Amino acid sequence: MNQPHEGENWIERAQALLDESAENLDAATLSRLNRARQAALAQRRGLPRRWAWSAALAGAAVALFGVAVGLHHRFDAPGAPAAAPLQAGDIDYLTSDDDALDLYENLDFYAWLEKQGGDPRG
Repeated sequence: MNQPHEGENWIERAQALLDESAENLDAATLSRLNRARQAALAQRRGLPRRWAWSAALAGAAVALFGVAVGLHHRFDAPGAPAAAPLQAGDIDYLTSDDDALDLYENLDFYAWLEKQGGDPRG
């Protein structure tokens, strides 16, 4: 069986031989390697990476969702507050004799006031 230290020696020797051969390359080979490296890098810079497309698609989806939510709230918001539902105490107030008579006596005034459309705050 191989001993662990023998494997490490083999790796060190292979690395030393590769380093030595790289240092002793002639100028024509170095130039050719450099041109090949530059061409590969230029080709890689031209194509966007897959994650860039994914990020762009996710960003567009988030922006579309934000616009949809904003438009939904804009068109869904009422211009005037809705009337509150009647409570049990309100029915007692409307059916009492004294207050109902005052309401019916002044019904023309309330109709006129509603037609005026003045400032609701007074």
